[in-house]
Amino acid sequence: MIGEILVALAAMGIALAPPAMADDVDLYLDVLHERGITADNGDGTLVQVGQEICDLIEAGRSPMSVAAQVYRETDNSISSGDAGFIVGAAIGGLCPEYAGLIPQ
Repeated sequence: MIGEILVALAAMGIALAPPAMADDVDLYLDVLHERGITADNGDGTLVQVGQEICDLIEAGRSPMSVAAQVYRETDNSISSGDAGFIVGAAIGGLCPEYAGLIPQ
């Protein structure tokens, strides 16, 4: 599980490597949709999850620990790799100021 999360975080760090810019909700949603990640309640739920991820990282949590929490607290529809991908996408699109925390 940890290996899958780390690989997904690193992949998102590379994919979203352009210079940090303002929040980009569309980028966040686009990369999740391209991976097949959706929410039963719609994109608003995905955005809320992404914002909560950014809040946890702002509070001092590592992206790795946040990805593990996302995996534990989400239903069985996502893998640990998907959890890492969601965290990486949230950082890349919603809180790019933390992009340096993603392992390369």
